[in-house]
Amino acid sequence: TLLYTIKFELAKYTNMKAVSRTAVQKLPKVISSARSLGEPATMPMEKPDPQLPFCEYEPPPYDGPSRELVIKQRKANVNPAVHRQTYYKDPPLFVAGKGQYLFDDTGKRYLDLLGGICTVSAGHNHPKVNAAVAEQMSKISHTSNVLLHPKIAEYSEAMVKKLNPKDSGLSVVYFCNSGSEANDLAMMMARAYTGYLNIVGLRRAYHGASAANIPLTAMPLYRHATMPISNISQTMSPDVYRGLWGGDHCRDGPCQVDRTCDCGPDTCNAAGMYADQYRDHLHTLCPAGKGLAGFIAEGMGGMTAAIQAPKGFYKEVFDITKSYGGVNIMDEVQTGFGRLGSHYWGFEYHGVKPDIITAAKSIGNGFPLAMCATTPEIAEAFANSCFHFNTFGGNAIASAAGLATLEAIDEDNLMENSHIVGNHILNTLNSMRNKHDIIGDVRGKGFFMAVEFVESQSTNKPIPNYHLNAIVERFKDLGLVVGKGGIHLNCFRMQPPMCVTMEDADFIIAVMDQVFTEYTQSRLDLEAFNPNAAK
Repeated sequence: TLLYTIKFELAKYTNMKAVSRTAVQKLPKVISSARSLGEPATMPMEKPDPQLPFCEYEPPPYDGPSRELVIKQRKANVNPAVHRQTYYKDPPLFVAGKGQYLFDDTGKRYLDLLGGICTVSAGHNHPKVNAAVAEQMSKISHTSNVLLHPKIAEYSEAMVKKLNPKDSGLSVVYFCNSGSEANDLAMMMARAYTGYLNIVGLRRAYHGASAANIPLTAMPLYRHATMPISNISQTMSPDVYRGLWGGDHCRDGPCQVDRTCDCGPDTCNAAGMYADQYRDHLHTLCPAGKGLAGFIAEGMGGMTAAIQAPKGFYKEVFDITKSYGGVNIMDEVQTGFGRLGSHYWGFEYHGVKPDIITAAKSIGNGFPLAMCATTPEIAEAFANSCFHFNTFGGNAIASAAGLATLEAIDEDNLMENSHIVGNHILNTLNSMRNKHDIIGDVRGKGFFMAVEFVESQSTNKPIPNYHLNAIVERFKDLGLVVGKGGIHLNCFRMQPPMCVTMEDADFIIAVMDQVFTEYTQSRLDLEAFNPNAAK
């Protein structure tokens, strides 16, 4: 009985050969408890926690600073705006990664569904990307684009092919370093081309944290009260779950909302109603049909936790933009590079032709890299409007990383894997709504997934944010790392490396089913996460 108890407790907190701090700290109590039972006693057969699939990779031994020292240094020297965002009450110190897995300083393994916030696409520690970066560093690392170097030319040609310029018209790229920079560029290009200033986005959208993008980002958590807002406005978000219109026929994806609508299989009335809100907004904003520089929207909501526009919405909205002389911008910072499974780009998924797209995150498999792609006409208007310079844009190492990432996504069949495995996870989670009343909505496509939690499906009232924190912490203890998001901070997001397998999917479902049950049965210590709890 003693041996059984120890093995059982270790199984709950271990991955591969490593034992977590929790297990080590708990062992003395376990042994004492088992001894008090006496050898003849019979242990209750409790179901063991789910275990990660086998992984042959073992990270090298970690010999860096301790977790405690890292936490101390981070709090002392890193801006609190950064270190206060650290996930978890008891954060692991991640020191290695391979494929879809992360490893902490003790060797414990975790399945990474956060993907560096939708950034690791081909997989952690990918040999092709690593080799390309190392080879380029051995030749030349940086010249800036005032000097001629070959890698940016090679990379831009490969990227333009992915944009299918004969159909899309997008054949000119400007490389930069982040999604925020790319969206800054997109707004500047739209204004240079049209000669107007007004940019319209969607409420419940995220486009970056630069001074130019914060007014465009319509999420309370990310808005600065002291940031001036000029020539930026928003129209109604086409959210078929929490919005005014939409129902169980409106999404083009594996999961529909649980409310009825009068739409047909191929038509969506809600799309037209939301598009009418945009038209009415422009009627006031642009007297005599003048003044619109551009409309911008995400291929699918990122920080808003995979909000999906109804079928046909973007087609109607893009036509309205054109009627006012503006350009259409699709923010592909999180949706690009095959993550949606069915299409390489979000604009292809929606069946539209934007004038400008922006991309980042998955573009470099973790390397800081982004781009703004457009038509030759808009690119020329921008070039003629100013001398715009970016020191690191198209850097030789960044270009090498980006080119290798494009090739790795294709060679490893990751878009198809996103479609098969991602939609399997989504369909299974959606079916769990019948079992778990806290699951208000499951949405997304491929490896762009989100779950929204509510107190009850009958009310759809969001659960408190600290409840979500308790759930996410429990996921972490069981070896699962997820992101958080949503307008009410009651959603978790899954945008993992695109190499997650079906075996991983089984682990994901098992962990979530267990934790949802624990939450419903009041087995999670929610008050430990309540910021307003009595001290």
